[in-house]
Amino acid sequence: MEIRVRNVCPVAVSKLDHLAKEKGLSRQAFLKEQLETLSIMEEEAKRKQAIDELYDRTIEVMEKCSDAMTNMNRIFHEITEEDEE
Repeated sequence: MEIRVRNVCPVAVSKLDHLAKEKGLSRQAFLKEQLETLSIMEEEAKRKQAIDELYDRTIEVMEKCSDAMTNMNRIFHEITEEDEE
C-alpha cells in the first residue's frame, strides 16, 4: 500500500535522510521501517503493562507464601517445644 506525506519541513526531511543514511537505508525504507514500528508500539506498551502487572501480582503471592511459611514454622516450633517439655 502506498502512503504519501506532503508539506514536510525541509529540515525534517534532511534529518530523516541523515538518519536513513546512518542505517544504510533509503529514505523510503527508513520511513517504512519507522511507520511499521510505530504501528505496533501501542500493542507493545499494553503487553509491557500486562507483564508488569503479572510481575507485581507474582511478588504479592510470593510474599503471602513467605508469610504463611513463617507462620507454619512458628507453629511447628511451638508444637515441638511443647513435646520436649
